Amino acid sequence: MKKIALDLDGVVFDSENLYRVYTEIYDTDNHKKDTIIDNSQRTFQKRYNWSEEESKKFYTDNAEKILKSANLMTGVDIVLNKLKEKFQLIVVTSRNDFETVIAKEKLKEIGFENIKIFNNEHHKIDRLIEENVDYIIDDDESICINASNNNITALYFKNNASNKIEKENVINVNNWGEIYKYLILVGEN
Repeated sequence: MKKIALDLDGVVFDSENLYRVYTEIYDTDNHKKDTIIDNSQRTFQKRYNWSEEESKKFYTDNAEKILKSANLMTGVDIVLNKLKEKFQLIVVTSRNDFETVIAKEKLKEIGFENIKIFNNEHHKIDRLIEENVDYIIDDDESICINASNNNITALYFKNNASNKIEKENVINVNNWGEIYKYLILVGEN
């Protein structure tokens, strides 16, 4: 049975978009001006001209509420429940222990109480290789490229339609229906 590694934020949960909402509100309310330096960055720590201390304070004050209120990405529950019959699914995430507890509660609600989760994975490629992963579904361009360079097919879950990776072993996808179609039509073979 082939193995799929899932990222959580921006792939299974809409938490990355929710972080964007909360950071914009925080930036506006606390600075009374726009302090964004690069809106294309995935993580808020790289998007704003905030000190490390201010970024930590934002995280401490908001992370739990964001992660608990984040929704599942549209269709993820349908597709994952269909895929679990044909693939072995694991989670490889950079989420810390506290953040992973919240994810486990949400995954349990959709029938994945026993999914194996590797958290605190800040260099995912090592875990992907160690686990003999065939596919990774991630929204981080560098992780997808690194996986491709190591003969792991990456399904790059684009956070905006204009983002695209032109590379062998990288499949650009926009939604969970496209992920399902690729994995069933190509991935099972």
